[in-house]
Amino acid sequence: MDIRRKIIKSNGFNVPSIIFTPSDIHGAAVIIHGYGGSKEEMLGLAYRVAEIGLKTCVIDLRGHGEHTLNLDEGILQDMEAAIKYCRSFGKVVGIGHSLGGRLALISSSDFAIGISPALNTSFGEETQRILKNVRGYRVREAFSGELWEVMKKLEKVNFDDNTKKSIIYGSRDVPEIISLCNSLKTKNSSVTEIENAMHSDIFTLERTFQSVISKLKDYLSDSKKYDKL
Repeated sequence: MDIRRKIIKSNGFNVPSIIFTPSDIHGAAVIIHGYGGSKEEMLGLAYRVAEIGLKTCVIDLRGHGEHTLNLDEGILQDMEAAIKYCRSFGKVVGIGHSLGGRLALISSSDFAIGISPALNTSFGEETQRILKNVRGYRVREAFSGELWEVMKKLEKVNFDDNTKKSIIYGSRDVPEIISLCNSLKTKNSSVTEIENAMHSDIFTLERTFQSVISKLKDYLSDSKKYDKL
């Protein structure tokens, strides 16, 4: 496994990343963190994804980590820049946590997994307070609360084609996320609950890793069958 840092260059901005390259490549994956996170938080998940043969790119979103831009409504462009870079290695999977899960599910990736995705258009005062106190200090943004303005401007997730989207969430997740994910279960969406997982640790748990890998293997298997038609 080759692991190295790379700056992905795009139109007027650069996306810091860490790339995992397996010896035998069967496609690619882009992995993105949530609000107040960083690419370094997602390295454990990235390694497990790369082990099944996906060249895996973990990035810093604007306003986070080594990214030089402040958080703003162009945040999806960071993920799309990484997807574009990965296209030369085959079909691209998008995997993200929280805000990153929302971005993965609305991105141009061929298949997406949202881990505790922030699908809601609004969150309660208590959730906003916790995010501000626990995660906000890690983010470079023009003003406090910019996250909520960015969230309002992101497009909603289209679940019409459920075969290309999957969701994993925790039984002890953010209340708004639990409620919305439970409602999606009735619409035949691919939704998996991880028992006892919290919003803050779900992307580090072995049960989550196993669920992600299982979903990816199913997707890759179906994709190969489709390619042979």
